[in-house]
Amino acid sequence: MLETIKNVTDGKQIIKVIHAAFKRYEQDLMPSSALAETATTIEQELESNVLIWGAEIHERLVGVVKVTRFKDHFYFSRLAVLPEFQGKGIASTLVNFIEKLAVQEQIPYVRCKVCKSEVNNIRLYKKLGFRISKEGVTTSSLGFVMETMTMEKEAK
Repeated sequence: MLETIKNVTDGKQIIKVIHAAFKRYEQDLMPSSALAETATTIEQELESNVLIWGAEIHERLVGVVKVTRFKDHFYFSRLAVLPEFQGKGIASTLVNFIEKLAVQEQIPYVRCKVCKSEVNNIRLYKKLGFRISKEGVTTSSLGFVMETMTMEKEAK
């Protein structure tokens, strides 16, 4: 089903996928800060140290993930898949791609931060071999304080 994973730089395309995937958080008591992002904020991140990888099916962008490179790890965030394509392995494929990239670039770990309340995301990352390495509290860009877990996996 999935045809291509490639570096994506079109902020408008990227934000469409992120907003569609995170729309389910719109009515939460603490809505995701992903919903406050814009094509412009995405493009500003792309000008810094952030890469965005996209999954395409029939030349349609159906999933994205932000990746920041640090000396000892890749940090990924905003893993987003269009709702109609969720449950088809696209998120797992994107995470596996990041792991392979880390191995190629000799980066020892892949990490992400997950809200403690997002049990499905935690379950997915555990299934992919990630472990909880740290628990803490984070304040979102919208000012919400939430419990989080850092999850990591050795890239091999």
